[in-house]
Amino acid sequence: MVDGIHFLGIRHHGPGSAKNVRAYLEELEPDVILLEGPPEAEPLLPGVLHEQMKPPVALLAYQPDEPRRAVFYPFAEFSPEWQAMCYAMKKEVSLRFFDLPLVHHLALWKEREEQAEVGKTGEEGECDEVQGEASATETPEKVREVAVPELLPVDPFAHLAKAAGYDDPELWWEVNFENRQRNEEVFAAVKEAVSVLREYFPKTDRETLLREAWMRKMIRAAQKEGFKRIAVVCGAWHVPGLEKMPTQKEDNELLKGLPKVKVECTWIPWTYDRLSFRSGYGAGIVSPGWYDHLWHYPDDDGTRWMSKVAALFRTKGMDISVAHVIEAVRLAQVAAALRGLPRPSLEEYNDAVTTVMGFGDPILLQVIREALVISDRMGSVPDDVPKVPLLVDVEKLLKRLRLPLTTEVKEFQLDLRKPMDLERSIFFHRLNLLGIKMARPLRVDGKGTFKEAWSVYYEPEQTLAVIEKAVWGNTLSEAVIAYNTHLSKDITSISELVDLLERVIPADLPALVEEMTSRLDALSASTTDVLEMMKTIPGMVNVVRYGSVRNLDYGKVNDMLNAMMARVLAGGVLACTNVDEDATTEVMERLVAVDYAMATANQPGLMEMWTELVNKIREARGSHPLLSGYCTRLLRDKNILGYEETAQTLSYYTSPGNTASDTAFWFEGFLKSSGTILLLDDQLWDLVNSWLATLNDGSFMELLPILRRTFSEYSLPERRKLGEKAKGTSAVKRVNAESEAFNGEDARRVIPLIERLLGI
Repeated sequence: MVDGIHFLGIRHHGPGSAKNVRAYLEELEPDVILLEGPPEAEPLLPGVLHEQMKPPVALLAYQPDEPRRAVFYPFAEFSPEWQAMCYAMKKEVSLRFFDLPLVHHLALWKEREEQAEVGKTGEEGECDEVQGEASATETPEKVREVAVPELLPVDPFAHLAKAAGYDDPELWWEVNFENRQRNEEVFAAVKEAVSVLREYFPKTDRETLLREAWMRKMIRAAQKEGFKRIAVVCGAWHVPGLEKMPTQKEDNELLKGLPKVKVECTWIPWTYDRLSFRSGYGAGIVSPGWYDHLWHYPDDDGTRWMSKVAALFRTKGMDISVAHVIEAVRLAQVAAALRGLPRPSLEEYNDAVTTVMGFGDPILLQVIREALVISDRMGSVPDDVPKVPLLVDVEKLLKRLRLPLTTEVKEFQLDLRKPMDLERSIFFHRLNLLGIKMARPLRVDGKGTFKEAWSVYYEPEQTLAVIEKAVWGNTLSEAVIAYNTHLSKDITSISELVDLLERVIPADLPALVEEMTSRLDALSASTTDVLEMMKTIPGMVNVVRYGSVRNLDYGKVNDMLNAMMARVLAGGVLACTNVDEDATTEVMERLVAVDYAMATANQPGLMEMWTELVNKIREARGSHPLLSGYCTRLLRDKNILGYEETAQTLSYYTSPGNTASDTAFWFEGFLKSSGTILLLDDQLWDLVNSWLATLNDGSFMELLPILRRTFSEYSLPERRKLGEKAKGTSAVKRVNAESEAFNGEDARRVIPLIERLLGI
């Protein structure tokens, strides 16, 4: 204590520190509490006692004009800051956040980013908020800064732990603070330890110096206002810097001319796994679930914790008895005694679980870690906290569609024929169009277009993503329309625009579709790249087909599709002639995709233009043999090219006048993805088999690499059946349309029934 100022050096998110802070405040009964935190968030303090406020939660502070620049201040029930806030609100004691205001903090962050862009910062190292304990301030993105030599590492207590013989600073802290029964003078002990550390690491980064100067300024202001009992709750690392005050003039000089930006704050739900180190946040703790247990059951001798472990294992189908629990508790207590500990720590309990329940296999600890040590607990905040309108609209939609926010991954199988499932699908698609990955599409087995599957789970960063997109509209539909209209105007490729249009259609936004369709019409009219148009056609076919499934009219897109197909027909042959091998591979990919699209489009006019183009490519003298072979196969599959014409084309490319590579390329295209057809079509088999049988040894060895590459694309069962057929032992059943066993009249009678079954 210095002149009525009581310094309470804490560790963020520590139940021991939280217990000590609460006890100290109840005994001191301070006039004012100065708490490390952003002053801009003080208007949100009354929400701490709201019945809907359930930790873990976080203060989110962001720059409205650049929401990606934001910081989180997470709190659990066992956070010392949270207990200080609860005490102040219940006792109606004045509480002030006295850290450097975020209007300056975020402005300094912006300055560092601008300096990094122009190359003014060095590459000597990285320096985040360097302080004696993990900071409560979190950022979604780390910014590189110039590091000051000999700065304190992120966790200074690791040095104290190492000096005490501990490899794990977390365990050292738990043994000395969380499991401590008598806590008299604990804050004085922490201050003494940190003072020694600060002498050992005398250099401090600029931001910490600014923060401590501002904190001292706020302490002086509280003294001038006449407060006699001032409780200062801050990170332990700052205590020596606040206790030994320089002159007021020196601090004012340091704080002069700080830049400013506009800042807004709100409460958001947080999760226990976001308090852990594994989430990537430097202010985390490795065992929030365990600390929660220590907070609620400080006198547990291990029986309650081991009972939780046993219950968890039983849900996994493991045979865990009461005897296992008793023996595990005893073993943990004995291990603690042998190690000179007053009571078992998490390490002793984990060792006991491994020995008694896992029979020496530590794999069980991973199950405990996920479910108990870390836990999937998620907090909640009041509905009336300040929020941007878009976030309010999204939360209303979540409630109406019965989609509770949870850290647990939930999968939804949607049937689009049901109104509620259709609305959920539209909601998920709209979120994805805004870049909010709350719901991720999953693969659906089957061919029904009315089915969708989604994986849904919540991450705190999604709230920030919603706030970031709030500039585009106050409701979800408005924001999606405005944002994607902006995106479409910057797109110059018709294939990219069609890809975006495909994602927009399921979101049920006719106005946006109309806007993008007009943009697509104008863009396609100015496009002369045939390959780009071929790349676009499959997407346009999907647009037309999906529109019919969703009962939407995309006649205009269909008209553009027909016009684009006509333009491809006019220039497609030129794009396929006199091209090298690399370009041929790209053209082949386009041909395969367009052929599949034409088959699914089921439009005679489009199919007629497509088959005409395929035939022209096959007949063109300058066509690459790979493309000619593939086009020959396509026409053969569609019964447009008969056996004799196919044989003539084969004979042409296998004649002595052609190089072996041309022959091989032609066969590669001709046999592409045709393993099953070779098995069932005797005529096609005879063509291929006869040609291979006539090759001499030299030609066969020259063609073998390309032939192997072609046949390697077939599935293993197809290759095995082809081998059996070549040996004459295949049991594949085949029907020859020209054999006497085939009755055409009977077949024609079946066709109407099949059409009825297929809904044609």
